[in-house]
Amino acid sequence: MGLIRFLNPGRPKLEASVAKRSYIVGMDEIPWQCRIVPTDDGLIIDRPTGESCSLRIPWQVEGHGELTLATGSLLERQKPYLLEVELARGTLNRVRNQLATWEAAGMRCPPALAERLAEATCKFARAATRQHEPATACAAAREALLLGVQLTVGVTQAYAQQALAVRHRGGAKMTTLFGANLGTTTFDEDAARHYLTSFNAALAPMRWTDIEVAEGEYDWKHTDRQMEWCQTHKLKVLSGPLLSFDRWSVPDWSYLFEGEAETISGLMESYVKACVERYAGRVQVWQCAARMNVGECLSLPDETKFSLALRAMQLVRAADPRTPIVVSFDMPWGEYVRNDQDLPMHLADALVRANLGLSGIGIELNMAYSPGGSLHRDPLEINRQIDRWALLGLPLLLLITVPSDDADDDAARRSSPPAGGGWNSEAQQAWVRQVVPMLLAKQAVQGVFWRQFRDDEPHDFPHGGLLDAHGRPKPALKDLAALRAKHLN
Repeated sequence: MGLIRFLNPGRPKLEASVAKRSYIVGMDEIPWQCRIVPTDDGLIIDRPTGESCSLRIPWQVEGHGELTLATGSLLERQKPYLLEVELARGTLNRVRNQLATWEAAGMRCPPALAERLAEATCKFARAATRQHEPATACAAAREALLLGVQLTVGVTQAYAQQALAVRHRGGAKMTTLFGANLGTTTFDEDAARHYLTSFNAALAPMRWTDIEVAEGEYDWKHTDRQMEWCQTHKLKVLSGPLLSFDRWSVPDWSYLFEGEAETISGLMESYVKACVERYAGRVQVWQCAARMNVGECLSLPDETKFSLALRAMQLVRAADPRTPIVVSFDMPWGEYVRNDQDLPMHLADALVRANLGLSGIGIELNMAYSPGGSLHRDPLEINRQIDRWALLGLPLLLLITVPSDDADDDAARRSSPPAGGGWNSEAQQAWVRQVVPMLLAKQAVQGVFWRQFRDDEPHDFPHGGLLDAHGRPKPALKDLAALRAKHLN
């Protein structure tokens, strides 16, 4: 019904995997159902509406790997758009708009960045005015796009530096929780030293499958040791989550009751109650539920998962009235919404409105994993997404995974390989340097946790830890330790 065509002259045909991971959004940024088909010379978007939209597409950028870029808002028209021109337009538009917002709040743009932005704008002007010569226009757009992506990093770093300086006025360090997942095995001396140097808090896993080994039979030994270790080293503890709606977190024996929603609800409620009664007073933040927007387990419908999250909040609040409670969501950009599922922020808003004492929102940033994670975005887009979630008016806890290798990972539970290629330990380190200071600079962000500390034990995503498969620290861990020492208690 509503066709939008793109040309990509002089470039190889786009791979089917790129089209599969691309999507469109409307003015409200909600993904639409559509069909995206690569052609010999570009791309065709077939959608059920004629309204304007914006394309989100994974794109290889020299020196930056694969990033998900956005066009501006595009009208339906007969004449095809030049894809690289529109991606350059969208990227520079994001930079200029965000910079204007930050400058209005008091940020000063460094002169070097202002000069590079002027240069990128001139190159884009050449591309936009030479579209009657597609090859010339796309070459200029390519140069403008590269400068634009570089500016997303530079502008974000300038913001982080200045915002952190404001937060440190008076010389005080910040109280932001900074931690990682303690995992399923006990730390040796080296792992413990690396952890304590880098973090002031801990995520204590409470997977149902690890603790309730048979119906009504609980094995608390490992979790008890972790709680004692955290208390000894004065680490604040984020739990769990108590309930995670994915197949790796529920015990095998529970599948005897698959499809029996009422029975499963009772089993989950009993487990949550047992955890809270045992560890109340030793946990500083209860993570009640996770992944209700994307997880699939026990054939639970979406409305049942939502009800169970609400019930978990009620149980925790009844047993431990004063400790903050959060619920976390995966894939915050909502790429999966094309399948008629609920947008994660809409679910979060419904939980806030339930008025059950929700204290904060957790956001999983499992970056560059496909399927099952979020597409890779530049720092400016991550900043923009965090600001959107902050509009819910609650503190945010961020749970991060970023790959350090493209190779197979036999210890990973998920078959979600890093997408786009080019991932290694240096790329993971670069991500930390470019993004984590910006996250710490935000008032709304009260916790930053790395979801996997170690790759030498079973874990969710391939190569997402901070210690490698031999227990050795990756370069990113050194940067996290430096950020903790400089900014945090």
